Amino acid sequence: MPEPDLEKIALRNVRNFTLFRVFFTARFYYPVYAVLFLDYGLSWEQFGVLNAVWAATIVLAEVPSGALADTIGRRTLLILTGILMVLEMAVLLAAPIGGGSLLFYLFLANRVLSGLAEAAASGADEALTFDSLKAAGMEQRWGHVLERVQRDTSLAFFFAMTIGAAVYDPEMVNAVLNFLGAGFHVEQSQLVKMPILLTMLSGMIVFAMALRMRETNKPQRVALAETIRESGRKTLAAGRWIWKTPLPFGIILAAMVIDSVIRQFLTMASEYWKVIEYPIASYGLIGSGMALLGLFVPRIARLMSDRNSPVRNFLYTSSVVLVGLAGLAMAIPYWGILPAVLLYASIQLTGFFVSRYLNEVADSEQRATVLSFRGLSTNVSYGLVSLLFSGLIASIKLQEVVGEYATEEAFQNAVFVDALAWFAPWFALTVVMVFVAHRLRFGRK
Repeated sequence: MPEPDLEKIALRNVRNFTLFRVFFTARFYYPVYAVLFLDYGLSWEQFGVLNAVWAATIVLAEVPSGALADTIGRRTLLILTGILMVLEMAVLLAAPIGGGSLLFYLFLANRVLSGLAEAAASGADEALTFDSLKAAGMEQRWGHVLERVQRDTSLAFFFAMTIGAAVYDPEMVNAVLNFLGAGFHVEQSQLVKMPILLTMLSGMIVFAMALRMRETNKPQRVALAETIRESGRKTLAAGRWIWKTPLPFGIILAAMVIDSVIRQFLTMASEYWKVIEYPIASYGLIGSGMALLGLFVPRIARLMSDRNSPVRNFLYTSSVVLVGLAGLAMAIPYWGILPAVLLYASIQLTGFFVSRYLNEVADSEQRATVLSFRGLSTNVSYGLVSLLFSGLIASIKLQEVVGEYATEEAFQNAVFVDALAWFAPWFALTVVMVFVAHRLRFGRK
């Protein structure tokens, strides 16, 4: 029988982990992300640079943060996550709209803080919760915990997308004000910071949930220099373990090929909705609807992971992704949303599988570090695919003739659709490469 105190700590950590993940993930500015940056006064070029800085920050900090979590404590990293999330939103609230060069540097600080927060949270929250369940003899409930967390996060994402878009729309806000009998109206410039303010409140909840968590495997407190050396040792040890162990090696490779291609689509989804003739006003609703897939996809993922081997689940998920990518290339007006649904569901399946399998096979003392390798590898692969896609677009433009199209927009849409046709064959090639790489590394294991 597990000790009552350990069981109580484990159940409390599960509740706090759920709320931590919900409020950290579901941010109110997501539905107006690019528009918000531009309304502040940034250019498209600056927008691209800032996103590159964000991704680079995560890549550089991902594994060291995981090693630090295993060295100085997961709870410490989660508290730091809450602080960073509040600070990144505070910087945007302080940023002047149309602030020139100062504005860019404030957003640059925001992207660095955001990337550090993502890296600090990655793996540490799961590792702390799983270890507390294991200490209480309840690790078999981890699949159910993941199912609940993904479901609640998806539901929260639905409300965040809906509310974030609504508070940014002056027509919507003024309609509500008229209904309430208010004697004033608001302009767009007065609403730019509303989603930021709401997300800052979410950051405060994230910080509070981190404070409420308790560790069952507390690390020994050591000097800073020793901590750095120990973190480096854990990073190298986790990397060697992944390289030498068939299952985590395969899981990381599978996550890289599935995550990178789907995330590439998600970053340009708004362009795809335009091509398949959905009105701009529907984009927020589409995002909210996709988020609702999380209400039932995690249950499917748990049942699949209970009944099937990791290899079989990878093949099933890859088949769904391949069908979805082939459907995207057809760019069918309106009905083209259906293959996109398959991709949204597939990335949720992949997230569940990777989290469950890695947590189950990794040792407690390096669990957060191993989970950070997941984030590092998927961000690196996403960056590489993004570069390849940019090169693909440039190549297609050289082959197309602008004069053959009625408008510049029609030309851009044609180039975009041509690029979509490459997604399915590229993904099929990378799936084959996963099996070849695994066979070359481990033989038939």
